[in-house]
Amino acid sequence: MTGWSIIDVLVFHMSAVLAISVPFFALILCGFLTRHVGLFTQSEARTLSKFAFYVALPPMLFVKVAAGDAATILNWGFVWRYETATIVIFLGGAWLARRLFTVPRLASGIYGLNVAYPNYGYMGVPLAILAFGDAAALPMALILFADTIVLLALTAYFVADSQKGLFASIGDIVTTMAKNPLLISVVAGLLFSASGLQMPELPDRFLNLLAGAAAPIALVALGTTLYGQPLRGAVGELSSITLLKLVLHPVLVAVMFLAIPGQDILWVKVAILSACLPVAANVFMLADHYGAYAGRSASAILASTIGASVTVPIILYFLFGL
Repeated sequence: MTGWSIIDVLVFHMSAVLAISVPFFALILCGFLTRHVGLFTQSEARTLSKFAFYVALPPMLFVKVAAGDAATILNWGFVWRYETATIVIFLGGAWLARRLFTVPRLASGIYGLNVAYPNYGYMGVPLAILAFGDAAALPMALILFADTIVLLALTAYFVADSQKGLFASIGDIVTTMAKNPLLISVVAGLLFSASGLQMPELPDRFLNLLAGAAAPIALVALGTTLYGQPLRGAVGELSSITLLKLVLHPVLVAVMFLAIPGQDILWVKVAILSACLPVAANVFMLADHYGAYAGRSASAILASTIGASVTVPIILYFLFGL
């Protein structure tokens, strides 16, 4: 960019951000509108969401992770930086929910889950790869793997005193993780990468066809599931969750990585991008499973996704400038 003015650079970065973010959120809106006009019923929207989660996204993760160097994913410096920020925002959110909104213990844990659990399944993986290329798959996979363990373990702590013993809660968490298709695909991709084998042409083409469909299907599915979620009531709780998730979480992650250098800049960008994502759809499923804070969680997913249409492009602009 030699000879470019500051204005030229700013315009270039903004154009790149809009080229990524506008179509991305337009697909979510497309899914939302299909429900609004009656093209999909609620049960059909759930079917589409299941297809994205169980059929389309796992091959995408497998293909991208398998193509990388498995040795580079064992990056403990990356893990402890990111998970420190995650633990702080989770426990801080739970404390805030108890003190400010006087919710019960289990509900406060689900509140903490809302502010710490980013939507890296439906949004994070496709967005990171779209923004930073296939090399973003490895740090995203590591975040997905480590973050899921940490967040479910923290949730088990709040569930333990509310419904069942700690060991029973941990057993549920392990079972949930073992059935998670995204985690399974990450592990399978790492094992294949470490094996040094080459994928035969036929399965390679099949998996890449599914991988190519993952991003649009996942985003449209997300839009269909968001339709009909209430935003009225509990404005304070929804606003605080949205603010903590979309602003404070990425700020904490940025501080951990930028104040303590030593990580590849691409991995730093992926970490910050992951943290700035809205509340994961899985939060509602966990809240509904444990019978606590389910309605608020559904509304928080919608509110934070709407807010992310503004904050994510801003953070992407910052990341492109790093």
